[in-house]
Amino acid sequence: MKFSTSDEVLLHGDPAVATFDMLDKLFVDLRPEVQKVRTYALSSSPILIEASAGPELEMMGQAIHNGRDRKSGPYAVVSLSGLTNEDQQRILFGDLSTGRQGLIYSCNHGTLMIQGIDKLTLPMQSQLARLIRTKRIMSRMDYLQYKYVDVRLIGSTSKNLTDLRNHFLFRSDLLFVFRALRVRIPKLKERPNDVRNMLDFYFNDYNRMYHREHTLTGEARNAILNYPWETNVMQLSAFCERMVLTAPDAIITTSYVRSLFKELYESDSAIYGNEETLEGPAEATAMHNDAYNFMQDATPEPHSNDVYRDLIEKTLMQYHGNRKETARALGISTTTLWRKIKYYHLDE
Repeated sequence: MKFSTSDEVLLHGDPAVATFDMLDKLFVDLRPEVQKVRTYALSSSPILIEASAGPELEMMGQAIHNGRDRKSGPYAVVSLSGLTNEDQQRILFGDLSTGRQGLIYSCNHGTLMIQGIDKLTLPMQSQLARLIRTKRIMSRMDYLQYKYVDVRLIGSTSKNLTDLRNHFLFRSDLLFVFRALRVRIPKLKERPNDVRNMLDFYFNDYNRMYHREHTLTGEARNAILNYPWETNVMQLSAFCERMVLTAPDAIITTSYVRSLFKELYESDSAIYGNEETLEGPAEATAMHNDAYNFMQDATPEPHSNDVYRDLIEKTLMQYHGNRKETARALGISTTTLWRKIKYYHLDE
């Protein structure tokens, strides 16, 4: 497959404006999903992309924006992971104290992609649901005034939003609105043609970048093509760069490729402690269910209108204040739990 200059710009993640035609050309195995989203772009309703962050996600968002008449309007991408409710409020909806307008109003008549929409706090989910329903946003100068805003929302997530909803961490109305127009970007291991095309691109690209003249044996190439790539083309790009940079010989063999697989993906370093490490999938699910069942069976009335706060408080009660066990039950790190306890003043 031959790559043009514009293809190289897109695949390197440089500022560029992707289109559906570009996606069709670069990612053969994504063509069914691209066709689906091409149809979605006819609507102005929210779109949900189920995928981890990566070039395919970024390009899909750009293509949606450029799919119709919004392409002349503003386009922005934001990730709200790790931000407090106040910070999310300020970034999305603005700040009355400073008169600063948020991204939603800044993207009027354009598109806003929210990466990791599962990270929205419940109050922000409520405001976003109201925005979708009324197309009105509070004025950044006076919260008693509302302004009309026309913004297309694209949400992305790598989480199961239904599970979050079942644990009272995601609003039902927002879930159903976004899921109406949703598309899934499969992991790279499910896209053999894309692996082949991207391997050719990145291998040749890094050879040129680092002034190498490496070649792959047939077996080495097949080993790469058949490897179960867990994420997206970013993983393959990083692997190719490492392979080209450190290959001891001009001809790259299967044994060297497999040694890299083992080093990079199968033998993680043990320099980090286990305190912040989550349990395995089965145990984590069981702990989540314990917390959920305790929330359901608890007799005291909630102390607030924030079900996430109530869930944390009741799980702390269940484990007698043991923060490590509480974090495991909620499926979060102890550091995140500590921040939530401080944020909700649960240590008072």
